[in-house]
Amino acid sequence: MIELIWHGRAVKGLRKLPKQDEVLVREKTNALKSYPNLESLDVKKLTDQNGLYRLRVGNYRVLFEIKSGKTVIIEIQQILRRTSSTY
Repeated sequence: MIELIWHGRAVKGLRKLPKQDEVLVREKTNALKSYPNLESLDVKKLTDQNGLYRLRVGNYRVLFEIKSGKTVIIEIQQILRRTSSTY
């Protein structure tokens, strides 16, 4: 079983997006439930961040952490607009 958990700042970031982008980000994050088959999504492990991954959705980056166990928990941590200083 896979569970998505949204942190407060991720929810806040999602609400600030234009409606069209918000819908797209929600669709892509819900697709994370196909874990461990994430090849079709643009997911990359961040090198300097301990255990964080990023999902690319247009100009936005969704940062999340995967916690394995009996129930795989994917914690959506933050949504950032891609700029030259995002990472």
